[in-house]
Amino acid sequence: LICQSPHTKKAPSTPTMGNCLAGPKAAILRRENARLRAELSKAKAQAGIPPTPGLGPDHRNPKKTHKGKPEVVVIVDPYSSGQYLVQEFERQLWPMVGVQSSQELAGFWLAQFDEGQFAASVQHKDLKSTLKQLQEFKVVAVLPGSEPGVELAEELTGALGLPGNDPKTTRCRRHKYHMQERLREMNVRAIRQTFSNDVDEILKWQAQWGRWPVVIKPAESGGTDGVYMCFNEADVRSAVGKELGVLNCNGVVNDKLLVQEYLDGDEYIVNTVSYEGEHVISGILVYQKRKDPATKSITWENTRFLEPHGKIQDQLVEYTFRCLNALGIRHGAAHSEIMMTADGPCMVETGARMHGLKGPKITELATGLGTHELLVDIAVNEARVFKAILKQNYRYVLKKFSFETGLLNFGPDGILAEPIDVQRIRSLPSVVDVKETVKVGQYMPTTRDLATVVGVITQVFPTLEQCLADIAQIRKWEAEGFYVLEKPKPAAPAALAPPKGPSPKCSPMYAANHPVPFQLSPKPSFLPAGEVGELKL
Repeated sequence: LICQSPHTKKAPSTPTMGNCLAGPKAAILRRENARLRAELSKAKAQAGIPPTPGLGPDHRNPKKTHKGKPEVVVIVDPYSSGQYLVQEFERQLWPMVGVQSSQELAGFWLAQFDEGQFAASVQHKDLKSTLKQLQEFKVVAVLPGSEPGVELAEELTGALGLPGNDPKTTRCRRHKYHMQERLREMNVRAIRQTFSNDVDEILKWQAQWGRWPVVIKPAESGGTDGVYMCFNEADVRSAVGKELGVLNCNGVVNDKLLVQEYLDGDEYIVNTVSYEGEHVISGILVYQKRKDPATKSITWENTRFLEPHGKIQDQLVEYTFRCLNALGIRHGAAHSEIMMTADGPCMVETGARMHGLKGPKITELATGLGTHELLVDIAVNEARVFKAILKQNYRYVLKKFSFETGLLNFGPDGILAEPIDVQRIRSLPSVVDVKETVKVGQYMPTTRDLATVVGVITQVFPTLEQCLADIAQIRKWEAEGFYVLEKPKPAAPAALAPPKGPSPKCSPMYAANHPVPFQLSPKPSFLPAGEVGELKL
């Protein structure tokens, strides 16, 4: 039951947006998605970005055939960092079919879909109809482009008889509660937890466990959406009251919440690519987070790319490989988040897809080989590069230090009165890109989680000291009043007021980061035109 396929029968405890919204609500959502897609097309046109950059229209036309059928690669939900995957297949002249797993995902996902990138596009309704639409092609690989596409991608690989992870155990890779229970079943260190919609039941579990704080979060969301650190009973009741029944950023209603022991220690990322049950490390990173008892929140500050070897790295690699094997990840990318506690590493969660944000591109800049490039290698190039790395101790070489650093507002909230001084930030030696998420006249919240970070900076430089010095300078500017705010007037328009609704953490931040192309740095070597931002870690 823990590992049953979610597409054969979705567990009642995790209804999706498509199951829960009908009638007027569904119509409103569809109109909003259409509006966001139109805004994306307009923004691209204004920025001079062609619908399919780089190779022109011919790349979409399949040239290779198998028994008369054109050979293609299928990418399910090519959103977020999945765009790097699309661009790498384009560069290698592979035509693709883009499959959208649902038309009722949040608008910031759907607005990123560009039909011009694909030989054909499919809007998934059910497995039978999707397979029928793919019959005209010889599908050589199916890959998820982002977290929402993991389940369907695994189901398609199983139905088509392609290399992939067993769709019968998808639940263990997608649902955070079942993931931890699978690790425990396989005698791998896992988080102590409960999964409930009853506050009294949660408090009873905590009393048996007997320790504060505990962490409350959705089981199928992402980033730090809906994550609360609770220090007492009142905190638990408040967190449950705010998040239970909310539609989270991955389009799933939180009809139950995950309650877990608080893991004290540093949190790390281990990015991997797997092929035929063997694993290669594409990157190890560490989060710096700020834990604030006043707001009961855990705020992301930056993510740093680490050297591949070291005492901690060696422990992380050994533990991650055990987790991947336990969760049945034998093929494709994985993005694992692990806490290094006093008694060793403990998995927070694993996504059977690439690192979000600009993770694949940062990996490429730091090591010379992006996760997206390695994933394409195992998909269509017989894992030539993968096998070579596997022979060389399955780890990367760090060429440059790199960071993803948040712009943070730890002062009062308000309306942004003057533009954020992006040029001053870009003048710092290690900064290659800046993306602010709040514009003049918009509401700027006090930063309490990933969704209320007010911008993201990308840093790449040969020395660690320069990267750290630039972060220190940015924090100094912020402490001195870097953001010029004014208080909202009593009759402020709703658009300028603090966001309200079922899931406030899904609205302004994600809308600002996902559909709008990056404003590129004057240092042009970082990103080609048209790459789309993504703030989901």
